Amino acid sequence: MNYAYYPGCSLESTSPDFNESTKAIVDFLGLGIGELPDWVCCGASSLHPSDKLMSLALPSLTLESANKEQKDIMVQCPACYAHLREAQEALSHEGHEKDDLVQVIGRDVPAKMKIKHLSEILLNEVGIPALQEKMVKKLEGIKIASYYGCVIVRPKKLMKYDDPENPMVMDQLVSATGAQSIDWPFKTKCCGAGYSISKTEVTLDLTYEILSQAKKNGAEAISVLCPLCHINLDLRQKAIEQRYGEKFNLPIFYYTQLLGLSFGLDPKKLALDRLFVNPFPLLKSKGI
Repeated sequence: MNYAYYPGCSLESTSPDFNESTKAIVDFLGLGIGELPDWVCCGASSLHPSDKLMSLALPSLTLESANKEQKDIMVQCPACYAHLREAQEALSHEGHEKDDLVQVIGRDVPAKMKIKHLSEILLNEVGIPALQEKMVKKLEGIKIASYYGCVIVRPKKLMKYDDPENPMVMDQLVSATGAQSIDWPFKTKCCGAGYSISKTEVTLDLTYEILSQAKKNGAEAISVLCPLCHINLDLRQKAIEQRYGEKFNLPIFYYTQLLGLSFGLDPKKLALDRLFVNPFPLLKSKGI
């Protein structure tokens, strides 16, 4: 596969469990996706709300690196995914925005490469049958709520990631492991990640609704593909339980961890031992 992996800052700092489980399954499947050299932060946390031009310039440098490597880009963080696509869009159309961007960077950057989320690559290019051939352990009996968050699907014209109201990419990957992917209405609701620090109570309220709906619809765990969503659902779950006086005890898996388990990979290699909500009692109860 002609992809290079762009981890972004979150997977290299606050979400190493996502990074490690990603590398583990990519290596196991033999996809040959190595890390993109000379990548830089996409500016999602700081520049996006404060400096539009610079928020396009930073991901443009990563696009330039991919062009030099003659590689398409594989990304995991939805915010990085959005900013890389936004920069690609700006560089692909003549106009004032591209002119300003080229002036800031100091050169024109070809941006014809593909930018794909790993979940898309696994589903559409590797394929469910090929994945299932590698699976040695069925995750049968676990009811999983696939939670996409709000960024990966919106705006549809830019992101081009499945149906913005009812995406099914992760559901199909989860179902391939033998787990039951439940139908529920909150799979693309916002968890309030943008307010995590400035207005934590807003984040707690929004995340409570997601956990509550998952539980009400029969979920025993939640699968995610966004590092910021994972922090709110996993790290903040205890605080939410205390705030509302309601016990959830819902393990929050990255979809890569679930796939890795089905491949028979070492749970420590998938960083399952570093989740805040302990997943092992649930896994043990299901004979996994």
